[in-house]
Amino acid sequence: MNVLVYNGPGTTLGSVKHAVETLRDLLEPYYAVSTINSKSLQIEPWDTKTSALVFPGGADLPYIRECQSIFPRLKKFVRDRGGIFVGFCAGAYLGSGRVEFAEGNPALEITGNRDLQFFPGIARGPAFDGFQYDSEKGAKAANICLQDGSEFYTYFNGGCVFVDADEYDNVEVLARFVDEPCVSYYDESIRTKDSGPAAVLLCSIGKGKALLMGPHPEFIPRLLSKTEDLRFLKDVVGVLLQYEDQRLRFLRDAFTRAGFNCNNDFNRVRAPNLTPLLVSSAPEKRNMVNEFKKSLIADAFNKNDCGKSTEIECEQNIFQVYSGFQNCYETAADILRNKDPDEVVKTIIFPDENEILPPVKTVPNYDIAKYFKYLNPDNTVGSLLLYGEVVTSTSTLLEQNKRILLSAPSSSLLHVGTIQVSGRGRGGNTWINPKGVSALTVAVDLPLRSPLTQRNISVVFVQYLAVLAYCNAISSYGPGYEDLPVRIKWPNDLYAMSPDYYHKYDIKLLGRGSDKFLVPLSEIDPAYVKIAGILVNTHFMADRYVALLGCGLNLSHDGPTTSLNSWIKLLNKEREAARLNRLEPIEVEKLQAFYMNNLQSLLKRFVDYGAGPILPEYYNLWLHSNQVVTLNNHNDIRAKIVGITEDYGLLIAKELVPGSNSEFTGSIYHLQPDGNSLDVFKGLISKKVS
Repeated sequence: MNVLVYNGPGTTLGSVKHAVETLRDLLEPYYAVSTINSKSLQIEPWDTKTSALVFPGGADLPYIRECQSIFPRLKKFVRDRGGIFVGFCAGAYLGSGRVEFAEGNPALEITGNRDLQFFPGIARGPAFDGFQYDSEKGAKAANICLQDGSEFYTYFNGGCVFVDADEYDNVEVLARFVDEPCVSYYDESIRTKDSGPAAVLLCSIGKGKALLMGPHPEFIPRLLSKTEDLRFLKDVVGVLLQYEDQRLRFLRDAFTRAGFNCNNDFNRVRAPNLTPLLVSSAPEKRNMVNEFKKSLIADAFNKNDCGKSTEIECEQNIFQVYSGFQNCYETAADILRNKDPDEVVKTIIFPDENEILPPVKTVPNYDIAKYFKYLNPDNTVGSLLLYGEVVTSTSTLLEQNKRILLSAPSSSLLHVGTIQVSGRGRGGNTWINPKGVSALTVAVDLPLRSPLTQRNISVVFVQYLAVLAYCNAISSYGPGYEDLPVRIKWPNDLYAMSPDYYHKYDIKLLGRGSDKFLVPLSEIDPAYVKIAGILVNTHFMADRYVALLGCGLNLSHDGPTTSLNSWIKLLNKEREAARLNRLEPIEVEKLQAFYMNNLQSLLKRFVDYGAGPILPEYYNLWLHSNQVVTLNNHNDIRAKIVGITEDYGLLIAKELVPGSNSEFTGSIYHLQPDGNSLDVFKGLISKKVS
């Protein structure tokens, strides 16, 4: 399930970054934490696929302007669906019944009732004086006391106290300010009890919960330390660093009480150090490695000889380029230790003249020799491997440094990372990809026209080819693997049957791997869950298309859905009952090599003959044949999906006679998605063509 952090007008860059990083540390692998904007909140079916919606710090008036239309839906999400609302600082003001902020100060005053009213009372602030928008001048380390009497300091900047919080039956106070606030936290006329100023609340709303925090315990001290403000470093960050363990324990306890399944090792899941990027190829193609290195250094914007390395500058990053795995690995790794992954100079190591592959000790989680063993020796695609144990993002590194792409031989470069600390998805969402996720980005080139037919190449089809190639790699992994219930969700997501659905309906899969009718069309949504998605970035470079195909596939990591190797275990139970041999777990190196083999084959067929011969294979694996959709921009008419156009890859849908699922009016529509959507079929743009 998703945990969505609002990122739009009203938020600050820092508040979103701190919230997202803390939530990922706290909740992954059990939830997929990502950001969402106001448009997506309005048009997407987020409430059916989400456990929690989070509003971070910032300013609540812009939140209201952008998101007011979704407030009724948000309240229903919490009250009726059992969802969780989390509000930090401005989000806590937003989730209260009334805001009274800086009353009497014309420059800052904001007062008024609020619609959500998860906390029915007043959120009054700033609790402590000195607040200034877009500034740390009023920030402080605030002392808060927990229910067990323990205390710790947390970041505070403009947050509220919850007035008369003890008077409400649906409210539990999880933490209180120790210091007396600068605003009143009670109303004398109604107060019957007073245990101190409420700083953090857990509110029960129907089936759901609202977790509201006046201070900012989600703010991470190590990130706050990146400042030149000496007062802030000493008086705030210096204090917060002393209470880091208490902060983490409090967050885990508060989120567990709210109903989250939290990571039990929160204090150990910080993003690890990056590792050097290692370049290799099959022995017979080591000339490609030499060509890549020579071109990369020669064509860099700036380069400096640093003794053991050559420092080069690409579009976005600076790289230290070394020669010799054995002699240079530790030096290159030292540069990366205890540095910010997104800011540190990256290191690349090429083999020296006596080396081919990196020593096993430098790549304990990936068998490079095994990858090249299974890669077709005639392959160009994937024949030049850029591997890192811990990387930022395989997609972002190549996307932001096109000099690397231009330096590599055509259609050869594959970037693989065992752990991504800034993994990237559609819409700019980022996350940490842990071990067990097959994370890669491959660069492929396509001509503008087919050399065989001289027809123009429609580069949009590369996403279909990529997801089909991955499906084929899985089903052809070996005898029996074709029974894995893996399907394509248009246009380029990989889905697997939900184990819960499989058990609920006692479905049998042996011998039915290609059966398109395992699940009724009406139950596709609950029956299948996402295990991978293809991220495509296309560039026009040197009279050709260069497409970056990124993918993170749940191979043996189940959070937050399922994985291929979990399905191997389920299939093996059926196979044991039928007295068949067990299937071995899928190995990431072999699967990635098969993916490259299938991708090269499909790309060649596509360039030579177009999409027509390949589409039947895609249809055999997708979930949408004869699916009925509603076309919102055509008076909500109903239409049935019958295929994909061969020119621009649009869905073809025939209009249905009202009240029928089988009779057509004769009108045909071409459909495309409306941007990045959690459910593409809820945001289709349709154009009538006949």
